[in-house]
Order: sequence, then structure tokens, then C-alpha cells
Amino acid sequence: MVPCRPYRRIGARHMKRQTVKVRNYLDGLALGALVSTLLFLVLFMVLDFHLDDDKWVSLLGNIVVALFSSGAALIALRGIRLQVSQAAKREEDRRERSLAAARAMLPATLSELCQIALNNMRLRFETGGEPIGIDLPPPTDFHPLPDHVIPILKDVIQHADPISQERLSNILRHFQVLQARRVGADISTIAPNNGDVSSVPDHNAISDAMSWAVVYSLVADAFGYARGSQSSIPESVNADRVREAFIHGGVVLESYPNVENILNIRSAEGRLDIDWTHE
Repeated sequence: MVPCRPYRRIGARHMKRQTVKVRNYLDGLALGALVSTLLFLVLFMVLDFHLDDDKWVSLLGNIVVALFSSGAALIALRGIRLQVSQAAKREEDRRERSLAAARAMLPATLSELCQIALNNMRLRFETGGEPIGIDLPPPTDFHPLPDHVIPILKDVIQHADPISQERLSNILRHFQVLQARRVGADISTIAPNNGDVSSVPDHNAISDAMSWAVVYSLVADAFGYARGSQSSIPESVNADRVREAFIHGGVVLESYPNVENILNIRSAEGRLDIDWTHE
């Protein structure tokens, strides 16, 4: 079973581009030196076409020396290119080992973040509205982002492919913003089958619940990558994934029409994730 191979291709592609740039630069430098030398000698020959035999011999000798010098430079260049390739391969191997070690801890970290997101989302709903058969412990006080998960996420972000780096960074940004918004905010709880959301606290409660459902979806989308079954984390969340978050939290959206309406509006406008350009 080689589930991580697709990622290795993605990660290696970025490293390969850097190596090719170095090789192209060295090849161009050597070729430029050879062409410049030959052009200079040919131009010198054209300007002094009346050279006698001895000087012609000297000129041809200089051309031969230039060719041998360029050949020696190309041999040296080949050695440099080999060193660059070996260094790039060692760096890529080191990065893959570091990523494998970091990803080993990622599933447990994501599970913890899912529980935190569900708890904070359920704080916004009145208790007693859960459907029959849902056996969930009641939500407790607001749970912030634990300090111990940051180094784990940081290690994965450091060595992951660009898309996964952005998605994991997005999870951290959402946690930080939602925690900051909570300070001093006037937030109420959402009652089932209540169509009146005219007050600011009611709007804040719906927005807060929606945001934590999105965070849950962001985290849940990363499980396939953490377990090695996906080469990268999906680039965006969709409305179905957010609905799954409410289902896992025991929230039936049909009982909260205002929440479902906001979800549909945000999904249609493509702004389920926080728009960081306005933050």
C-alpha cells in the first residue's frame, strides 16, 4: 500500500522546478562562455583576414585551446550538476521523512479539533432540540484552540504541498478569528422553529454557529490527507459538508430555517469560508 505516492509527486515537482532552474543557469553560463569565445576569435579572424601563415596557426591554436577549455568546463559543470541533483534528492528525502512523522500525529489532532468545533457550535443552540436517538454529551464552556496542537499543525504545514499548506493554515486562521470575535460579543442562543431573528445577538448566534460548522468541515476534509488516502486537502468546503457538521452536532436544519437560509445564501455566494481580504 503506497497511499502517499501522489503527495510525493506533488512535493517532488516543486523541488524539481528549483533544481531545473539551477541546472539551466549553469548550462547557459557554460554555453554562453563557449559561444562568446568562438565569436570573438572568428571576429578577430575576419578583421585580420590578411594574417600570414604563422599568425593563422596561432589563431587556430587559440581556437583549439578555447575548445579544450570549454570541454573541461563542461566536465566540471557535469560534476556540479550531479552535486546539485544529489543535494536536491537528500533534501526531498528529508522533507518526506519529516512530513511522515508529522502526519502520524495529525489524525488525533484533527479529531480533537472536530470535537472542539462541535462543542462551540452547539453552544449556540438551545438544549433539548436534538432529534431522538442522538446521544451527545451537553456542550460545555467555550473551548479555545489548544496550544499543544499548534506545533503539530506547524510541522505538517512546513513540509506539505502548497494546497494542503493553505488549507491547514486556514483552519488555524478560522480558530484565531472566531476566538477573537467572541471577546465582548453579545451572542444569544438559537431556538428551534423561531422565525424572528431581528436582534443583533440572534444574528451573531447564527453567524457564530455557521462559522464553527465551517471549521468542523475544514477539519473533517483534512482526514483523508492525514491518513494518506488523499494526495492533498480539498481546496474548499461545500454546503453538503457543512450540513454534515450540523448533523454530527445533533442539529436538524429543518428545525432552524434561518440557519439553513443563511447556509444556502453563503453557499450560493461562494463565501462559506471567511473572506480574508476583508479581515
